[in-house]
Amino acid sequence: MTSDTFSSAMRALMVPRSVAIVGATERPDASSSFVMRNLMAHGFDGKILPVNPKGGSVFGYTAATSLSDLAEPADVAVIGISAERVLPALEEAARNGIKAAVVLASGFGELDDAGRRRQDELVDLARRNGMAICGPNCLGLFNLNSGAALYSSRLSTGMLKGGLALVSHSGATAIALGNTGRIGISHIVSSGNSAATDIPDYLDYLATDDATKAIGVVLEAIRDPQAFADAMQTVHAAGKPVIVLRAGRSESGARATAAHTGSLAGAGEAYTSFFRRNGVLEAGDMDEFLETAVLCSGTRRPRRGKGLAVLGVSGGGVAHVSDIAEETGITLPPFHCGTVAALRTLLPPFATPQNPLDTTGIVFADASIYGQVLDVIATDPEIGLIVAAQDAPTGLDQDGAAEYLGIAGAAADFAKQSETPVVFMSNLSSGHHPAVKAAAARGVTVMNGTRATLRAIKAVMNVEVASLDEGKPWAAPDPTWLQRIGSGVPLTEREAKAFLAANGLPTTQEYLATTADEAAAAAEKTGFPVVMKIESPDIAHKTEAGGVRLGIASESEAREAFETIIANARAYDPKADLRGVVVQEMVTGGVEALVGLVRHEPFGLGLVVGVGGVLVELIKDAAFELLPIDKPLALDMIDRTKLSQLLAGYRGAAAADADGLADLMVALSDAALRYDDVLEAIDLNPVAVLPKGRGVRLLDALVIGKKPA
Repeated sequence: MTSDTFSSAMRALMVPRSVAIVGATERPDASSSFVMRNLMAHGFDGKILPVNPKGGSVFGYTAATSLSDLAEPADVAVIGISAERVLPALEEAARNGIKAAVVLASGFGELDDAGRRRQDELVDLARRNGMAICGPNCLGLFNLNSGAALYSSRLSTGMLKGGLALVSHSGATAIALGNTGRIGISHIVSSGNSAATDIPDYLDYLATDDATKAIGVVLEAIRDPQAFADAMQTVHAAGKPVIVLRAGRSESGARATAAHTGSLAGAGEAYTSFFRRNGVLEAGDMDEFLETAVLCSGTRRPRRGKGLAVLGVSGGGVAHVSDIAEETGITLPPFHCGTVAALRTLLPPFATPQNPLDTTGIVFADASIYGQVLDVIATDPEIGLIVAAQDAPTGLDQDGAAEYLGIAGAAADFAKQSETPVVFMSNLSSGHHPAVKAAAARGVTVMNGTRATLRAIKAVMNVEVASLDEGKPWAAPDPTWLQRIGSGVPLTEREAKAFLAANGLPTTQEYLATTADEAAAAAEKTGFPVVMKIESPDIAHKTEAGGVRLGIASESEAREAFETIIANARAYDPKADLRGVVVQEMVTGGVEALVGLVRHEPFGLGLVVGVGGVLVELIKDAAFELLPIDKPLALDMIDRTKLSQLLAGYRGAAAADADGLADLMVALSDAALRYDDVLEAIDLNPVAVLPKGRGVRLLDALVIGKKPA
């Protein structure tokens, strides 16, 4: 199937001029009945072609007895019959030149083995015939501009028409977001199981749709990350933002492995990394999704690389906004000295010209001052967006609301002529009094709820598509290590370190001892003090097993430590394969970090960095990114964690080698990509980050291979 063929099928699905409804009936509760009533109610001016084996008339339209009886092929067939009859209907549609379909029925991949087989057959049929298929197990789709309301649930005739397209695995969520009355909609797509035509296909189409200015996606999962990323490139080229709300984020995504890393980075972190890397705006809830959509659909978007200014008429009000901004991770930059001087000429002597700004009540008496203040702030070189935080609650009476109309009007007038965008924000999620909202909405973007608004602003102002330094080509994997890791037999710590050292990671000097005398000799050779650890593929967390001794300072201590470690390990796991004790150089000083890899399908491996040591799971302070990782991204990840403060020299300590840690992260990323076929997880904890200029050392390592098929 060529791209042109599928593009034509997508146009037939999204902008049909003729619609065949298979299983058409006037029965009120039937899905096909909803579709026909919606087509009529929403002014679809194309051909409505009911299909019913009994023929007759359906809502005044003459019914064909089959798709083969249609005088000419329809653009799209809406299949409103039971699951077991869907595939024959689709086969008939394909034979008759119909290139698109909406399959409403449940009973496919979401149900059982038989349903999954049925869905596989549907996908195969679609690919063989170049068909675009919405569903199955969906409510359908609605093009508000053409009136093509192929939706099997009631659609409000009062839905606002506009520039936001909604694509959702959940039909009910799409309807909820589409009927807020706060934003205009171009399309609603309930994609259901998205078996043959998935979210990336809709993104590709909507990137070219003139009526769509922004795209909102409600998804449960991404099946093909590369297809999604490719579609995002097309959307970015069209200059359209994409906002995503992901359902099911609370489910545990970490695989059950022995690595600490899995507990620090679940599926949610993998999705967030993927979205961040591809310039997707991720919303935490429906309120945040809606405010982000409102902001993206405004006449002007925030200027990237600039800061946020907040003004209001109450010191307490702007302080509240400032508090939430800090919690959200937004810094309010101080005004330029010229801005401060200009504000002093406008405001009373008791006002403090700072960001956030309390204009005082003078603007109620003279709303023009509010507009002048906005003009001054707009010229500040550090400001890319102004938030006019003004509460005018819905419960005000007419006279109370009238006090705010001048301010709202001044903001609207300013927005019409300024290059610096402004949003008129209510701290209350219930929004402004209708009269105040109407006055502001003449020219300004109106947003509700402090936290949702500020999170939306942060996302839009910070969004970018990652451009990673590809660096040197990756070396081919070593066949011996491929076989060893892929064998299913766990690597010991010593073997794990040997693998990592072979891939350029800095490890400790160490020797394996199988007797107390060998341990004493190895300790003497290494140089006291030393660390001694149990060598066993069956004991992942050696400290818990009593299998680690630190600071061994003599040969006699080494002999005693050997016997104790072996005894402890046997008591901890009598069936464990004990291969001896590793004598390892003791690295002192520096900061303990954790670096690791964890796999999250469908994205693959990602890297975690954070505070290391025995309290890693208690502290749970880490950053995660999908591979590959380059050095700028590695440094950015470190900066997102409390580890950065420790590395900088916390409470007078010497600064540690953050550059060396970043280099280790890049080396681990490169190694992981070389051995991706056999690696499941890697846990490096702790990594000793030595004083600046002295690099890092791996003190403990766990390498987990994929289970053989």
